[in-house]
Amino acid sequence: MVSKTILTTSRLSLREFDINDASFILELLNSPNWLRFIGDKGVKTIEDATNYLKNGPIQSYLNNGFGLWLVELKGTNTPIGMCGLVNREILDNIDIGFAMLPNYVGLGYGFEIAYATLHYAKSNLKIPKIIAITDTNNIASIKLLTKIGLRFDKTLNLPEGDSILVFSPPKYNNDLSKIDKLTTSFFSLFSNINGQIPNVKKVKDLFIPQGILINNSNESQEIYNLEDFIIPREEILTNGTLVDFNEFEISHTTEVFDTIAHRFSLYQKSGKSNGIPFESKGMKTIQFVKINQYWKISSVVWSDQT
Repeated sequence: MVSKTILTTSRLSLREFDINDASFILELLNSPNWLRFIGDKGVKTIEDATNYLKNGPIQSYLNNGFGLWLVELKGTNTPIGMCGLVNREILDNIDIGFAMLPNYVGLGYGFEIAYATLHYAKSNLKIPKIIAITDTNNIASIKLLTKIGLRFDKTLNLPEGDSILVFSPPKYNNDLSKIDKLTTSFFSLFSNINGQIPNVKKVKDLFIPQGILINNSNESQEIYNLEDFIIPREEILTNGTLVDFNEFEISHTTEVFDTIAHRFSLYQKSGKSNGIPFESKGMKTIQFVKINQYWKISSVVWSDQT
């Protein structure tokens, strides 16, 4: 009997387990990372492994239409791990799980199959929300979950006294949109191309009153409160010192957690300084706080590339 194939990627295939995979299960469930981060399942013999398959993944296929599946290398059908979906009584949502044999860790297989499985769950199985759980010390798993788009949600205390981290889909999409608009407004404040006169004082509308800005491009930092920042920039942007100035984001990464957020912003700027054209790039880190449902900037630190 040929086991059902769930999906394939460029390098891997995912199929249902059958009892002939017992020897692989015995190896995987006794590998160092499994024992350290998932726990000892008491699978010590081929018979134990067969029972694990019958009562775990195979039973889940019958009960739920999904379960943990076998990860194989395409072409050779070499089993290297498992990945799939689990319906646990302790969780309110289906979670994604994965594990690899030691020789196949660090080669990108985990991300490749986890990302594909998450997409399959949403597109084919129409499961609206997939979460994940992991050991608090499993840094590699935490990084992988973040890479496939999940974010830390909460710590869950288990009945036996242990705790696990719960990762869920981002729930801050509306906040991200507002932060994007706020950031765009900040960058556009200083543009004076085509004779435009910038209203630098509007910085106060975007920041909290105690906001600070730090230029960390040189050995000695330049630290400004809002007033100290506004005055010299108003001057150079309106007296001809800096003309045709434009600054914009090239790329960014934003993380939101409840009422705080931060953004790494790669930017480009150009213009004429004292009549000399220039163009450069740099990085900004921007911190945000949410006050009465409105996002404000609390600080900006930047470093121009030299």
